[in-house]
Amino acid sequence: MENKIILIAGPTASGKSSLANTLAKKIDGEIINADSIQIYKDLEILTARPKPKENDPNHHLYGFVNGDELWSVGKWINEAKKITQKILKKNSKPILVGGTGLYFKAMTDGLSPIPDINYEIRGRLKKELNIRGLEKLYGELKVIDIQAYESIDRNDQQRILRALEVFRGTGKKISDYWKLERIKVFEDNFIKIKLNTDREKLYQNCDDRCDHMFQLGVIEEVQSLIDKNYDDKAPILNAIGVSEIKEYLQKKINIDEVKDLIKFRTHQYAKRQITWLKHQMISWKSFSTQESDKIVDYFIKKL
Repeated sequence: MENKIILIAGPTASGKSSLANTLAKKIDGEIINADSIQIYKDLEILTARPKPKENDPNHHLYGFVNGDELWSVGKWINEAKKITQKILKKNSKPILVGGTGLYFKAMTDGLSPIPDINYEIRGRLKKELNIRGLEKLYGELKVIDIQAYESIDRNDQQRILRALEVFRGTGKKISDYWKLERIKVFEDNFIKIKLNTDREKLYQNCDDRCDHMFQLGVIEEVQSLIDKNYDDKAPILNAIGVSEIKEYLQKKINIDEVKDLIKFRTHQYAKRQITWLKHQMISWKSFSTQESDKIVDYFIKKL
């Protein structure tokens, strides 16, 4: 059972980072980020990026990419592979933790043969989502790719947008790409768990985190980001809270309204992550977020 790689997935504010840190101390592990927004240097507060203390285990792939750089799944998984190999050579244990389902899918199933899609296409789709709504876009998917339509849950916003952007970007149906062999980067040598929590409790955690961000100075952090004058298409600008705080700084909304908007969008995001965990991570061992001791024991027995 050598060279085991630990994967910990879960929705935002479910306690993944804390669990990973506790586990790493127990098993001499090192933590690798599997969250697509926490890779960026900007917005440490807004993205709730872990801030390791002096005696904490090593953390990797956090805050290392410029906010205007598009970082694909392929780029991420190649970096994760390099770091994982280095950790294993030291006889330590790699612990990958995050909430980006596509990162984990690339690890366990291999990289999709779908070419990189122009980022502007996703931007236009998000604008259409706000104007037309998810149901209309789901109906569009039925017309262009009935197989994808029947396979994707009508509430799975992430996968619906992905299917539409692939069709618009390549002219081919995403269901056709599904039939092609995926490119394996990692061996199937994982211990995989996903965290579940009561929906209302999770939303309360999200709300508490939001309030804490404002206490830490998130408004000033976003102002510093705005001062960098990134192009409007910069990926970091898609982080939940950027546009809302920008409206507050422009005096279009008040402080209570900006907090409410961020909390609402975070709830939506958590809901999408829960949907992904349910439908895409069926074979993963499931634990309640309250079972931290039980989770640590589970990993120790598996290693």
